[in-house]
Order: sequence, then C-alpha cells, then structure tokens
Amino acid sequence: MEHQVRFDAPENHTLPLEILELQRLIDDCPAPHRAILSAASRNIIKCHRRRLHILNLFQDALSDLRHQIRHLQFDIEATRRERDTFRTILYGDSEQDPASG
Repeated sequence: MEHQVRFDAPENHTLPLEILELQRLIDDCPAPHRAILSAASRNIIKCHRRRLHILNLFQDALSDLRHQIRHLQFDIEATRRERDTFRTILYGDSEQDPASG
C-alpha cells in the first residue's frame, strides 16, 4: 500500500523561517550567550522534528484507517446484496421473510 506523505521526512525537512531567523540572531550574539542560546535552539529543533515525525505517523495511520473504512463499506454493501439475493431465492419476490411475521 502506498502512503501519501504530506511533509518531508524530519531529517530532510527545512526548518521554519522563524527558527532559521532565531539561529541567525543567536549566531550574532557574543560567545557566552551564544553557547547557552544554541543549546536551547537545538532543543527547539529536536522538538520540531519530533512533532513533524509524529504528525507524519498520524497522517499515515489516518490514511490507513480511511482505506480500511472504504473496504469495510464495500464489504457490507456486498454482504447486503448477497443477503437480498438469497432472500429472493428462498422466499420469492416478497420483501418480508416468513420468520419475521
């Protein structure tokens, strides 16, 4: 089954402009502040990529669920058609079977 991925994989994903701007600003800071802010920036990037990965997993699962629902709908319609055919064979053209009264 082929999955449609709406976003790039996290390791290939381009960071949002806001994070890129933040990194540029951090690079312009003095060295002592840059070290502290760089660590925080790396944590933000890790969180962003983790959320993107979770979003991709969720979208894949949702796509699979939709696909399975379509199959179940097809199966139930086929079962209803078979039921109606066998009713017609057993009881004739009557809509009501003898057991239901």
